[in-house]
Amino acid sequence: MKKLQFVLIPAIILVIGGLAFSFLFEDKHVAKGRKVFSRYCTPCHGEGGQGDGYNAKNLDPHARDLTDKGEVYMAKLSNEEIYEVIELGGYGVELSPGMPTWGKHFSEEEIWSLVAFIRTLHSYDGPPVKFDKEKPYQTAKPRTPPVQEAEFISLFEEKVSDDDGRQEMIDQGKEVFSDRGCVACHRVNGKGGELGPDLSRVGFMLQPQFIYRWVRNPLSFKPHTRMPNLDLSDEDALAVTIYLSTLKGSSDGVQKAEPHGSDSGTVQKRS
Repeated sequence: MKKLQFVLIPAIILVIGGLAFSFLFEDKHVAKGRKVFSRYCTPCHGEGGQGDGYNAKNLDPHARDLTDKGEVYMAKLSNEEIYEVIELGGYGVELSPGMPTWGKHFSEEEIWSLVAFIRTLHSYDGPPVKFDKEKPYQTAKPRTPPVQEAEFISLFEEKVSDDDGRQEMIDQGKEVFSDRGCVACHRVNGKGGELGPDLSRVGFMLQPQFIYRWVRNPLSFKPHTRMPNLDLSDEDALAVTIYLSTLKGSSDGVQKAEPHGSDSGTVQKRS
């Protein structure tokens, strides 16, 4: 037993020491990418990038295994292609909309740092990510001014002037909600992801004015939110808002039917 301990203890020390050494002398951009990845990407891709995060089971198709353990996929992509997927999301490059768009959330440097870190997760013989000191990447995060309530009210009065207009907005919003992969993070009536809040009763809980402003620019409310700025058009953001305002499921998850002429999605003007 003592002999076994004599062998194992030094081995464990070497492993721990090796890990500490690798983190201590890690490239600063890879380190930054690791930090961003840990905060925003692990819920779906997992801590080791194997597509086994706690929210991965809710995704269809499944979250990508970034280690290429099962199939060689990431190694076939250029650094620019990986950047584009992160920047534009799956929807923007005709892949799964379950992959969010981060171009309005991260700085250019943060996205390239993510690419640099992701390259450490699989074997890759191509050119590394280069950070040119003469032409540094943009380090400032994208800044979008907060959306004012008056903007929502004006748009609402223009687009939702009658029951027919309201129904068109609901249908459009439901389609946008599906196309942009919102269900990957949010549950609605028992279906969807576990990363964001359950939206089954959001129509009871939040006013349309707030929903619209949050959907348009969540970072203006919460700078470190995992909710990305989806860069929706004004009309699409309004449509999603009106659709979400109809979600008034009961506590048991059964959707309540709205009577004709329901005031869901109406605007509460401040006096």
